[in-house]
Amino acid sequence: MRAVLFADIPVERVAVFAEMAWMQRRPELGVICCAARHNGNSISVAAVQSVLPGLGDAGARNVISWCRTLGICDSQGGLTSLGEDAAERDEAPVPEQGVYDCWLAQHPLIGRRILAVERLSSNRDHRFEEVVALPIVPDRGVRFRSVVDPEQRYLLRELPSNHGQVGCLHGTTQARCRLRWTLDFDARKDHWQLDGALDTSQGGMKAMQHQPESDGIDLKRLADLWGTGPVVKFGRWQTDERRLAIAFQGLTEAEQDNFRKTLKLPQVEVPGKGTYADVSLEDVPIGPVSAEEAQRWAVARLERHLARNVAYRSRSELRRLFAERMEETPLEKFCPTLPAHNAMIGEPLVAKKPELFWSLAAPVDLSPHPIPQTELDAFRIGIEEPGIESVAKEPSVVRVPYRGGWSMRRVMERLLTVGTPRRILLCDRYVRGAENLVSLKLMVQAIHLLNPSVLIDVWTDEEGADFKQIRALTGSAPRAYREVFGHSAPHDRYLLVELHTNERFGWQMSNSPLDARVDVPKAGPETPLRSRGLVAVRMSADELPERLRQWLSGGGR
Repeated sequence: MRAVLFADIPVERVAVFAEMAWMQRRPELGVICCAARHNGNSISVAAVQSVLPGLGDAGARNVISWCRTLGICDSQGGLTSLGEDAAERDEAPVPEQGVYDCWLAQHPLIGRRILAVERLSSNRDHRFEEVVALPIVPDRGVRFRSVVDPEQRYLLRELPSNHGQVGCLHGTTQARCRLRWTLDFDARKDHWQLDGALDTSQGGMKAMQHQPESDGIDLKRLADLWGTGPVVKFGRWQTDERRLAIAFQGLTEAEQDNFRKTLKLPQVEVPGKGTYADVSLEDVPIGPVSAEEAQRWAVARLERHLARNVAYRSRSELRRLFAERMEETPLEKFCPTLPAHNAMIGEPLVAKKPELFWSLAAPVDLSPHPIPQTELDAFRIGIEEPGIESVAKEPSVVRVPYRGGWSMRRVMERLLTVGTPRRILLCDRYVRGAENLVSLKLMVQAIHLLNPSVLIDVWTDEEGADFKQIRALTGSAPRAYREVFGHSAPHDRYLLVELHTNERFGWQMSNSPLDARVDVPKAGPETPLRSRGLVAVRMSADELPERLRQWLSGGGR
């Protein structure tokens, strides 16, 4: 979430008699301030004498008195912010009195600031009748940096006057000054900058070169304040989730997919920092306001994805896709439901989108293996399924239930239960990303429990994959899909197995065994995992694609 606030700030140009201090390089004071840091942040007689050997006590006290006059230490000798600056930069404020041409501005965010200053030569023109009250009294003791000459740093020490009435000669100016304040709520950082131009005593205009500064505002608190203020008309701000609960109606497709929305706010207030008009609050996190809204949102996202990417999808693949698009989104906590298979392919879909109808109906109607009714029923996100395993009447199919809590060892044992593996190949396009590599590590550990000397190969898409890390985990060099398959890479995942008995077969899987997440640190092969589920169908070598057959026969390594 991000906002950029703007404000036009009037600039006053005045000539005024003042006591200023200019930040100048003073390495001898920098050394003293550094010594004070090692002396309890205090400029003491001992600290001064440690860097100025041979200086007597009286001389050291004079040095401390001068440091106090400059403002780099307080009355007790403690380092001030100016003293810290001297220790860091070897710069200290050197005072002087005179008449100065000043450009002044004030705003709740920037304070009362001297934007730029130029020395003027005094004269005796006796324009006493033109002397007026100083319109903006700058903050004293604050280090300012010139907005037209960033190398120039100074501060106002005092405004000498009669009877406390500060006078000045008011000048004309064409200066322009606009404040731009950027608030990054996600990063919890802010910075503000002044843009514009100042006229100079030599004539003409000079562009501002103001370096960004930060206010350090509590952006979490500000978001909550706006959430109960100007944002209320858009929805309900959820403080704990840092999200706006909003109605589904009226959301654009991009907003539905990204869970972000830009809000136009006529006016906002930042306590103590001003009021700002016409604010665009960008990328506001959004989510559904109710379970009913979440269901509409979920179905709309799925239908749009299917329509854009028409392809034959088995019911298990559809379930995996639905889980993938709902989990770790604001919809997940409402447990949206994938409609039952018959509801998905009803008459409305036949009439409106026949291609999409056949892409969902055909894989079920033509499935070579019976599909359990539980898989065709409605499927609800976040609800664990019963542990359905390979059974006697279906020995060639293994079903890992959605969020069934299966460990990687349990998955591998079901897939490798017929014997001791000699070689294994995981053919999976997406062996990449930190979470998948954690799952790959668990898979390797689980397989090694069955046979510590098994050879494990990996074929995957090279885009985004860390082949060095994969090799470190498996002990074998992975191969890229492009190298193995050219332009005919398979869509499904496969796990090929060669047993010590020389029996060879493969598993065609609707999802990857790597698509399972750990919820605890230091997970092992027996740790329960959070899986989106998968269906694995056993295939003989003759039923596999050619390149996979070649690997099983020993010629595709």
